[in-house]
Amino acid sequence: MKKAAPVWMNDQAKKEWRRVIKLIIEEEKELEEKDFKTLETYCVNYAKWLKCEEILDLKGLTFETPNGYVQQRPEVAIGNKAQERLLATAKELGLTPASRSRMNRHKIYETAEEFDEELEEMISDGT
Repeated sequence: MKKAAPVWMNDQAKKEWRRVIKLIIEEEKELEEKDFKTLETYCVNYAKWLKCEEILDLKGLTFETPNGYVQQRPEVAIGNKAQERLLATAKELGLTPASRSRMNRHKIYETAEEFDEELEEMISDGT
């Protein structure tokens, strides 16, 4: 399942790609070929959001126009949109606590015995 990041991605996006792939492998989950576009979107928006945050840390949230008006930097809006997309794709990939919880609730059991075993474990953990 280990797949290299697309060559067109910037270094930060590739780094995040490797980090997420490692997490997915450690959790023994599988990504299908159709999931890699979602992962691409996640990584690109992660890198875009980080870049905007770097610029905002360096230059501030606003700037003064030639006419003397204070205006919000474009990176604020760009970063906010990237963060929205980042969080949406993170949920799709099961990278948030809530999305992992939902995924585990919808686990499909091969046999009734598997379900009974997990149910028994949940009951015994509560005591």
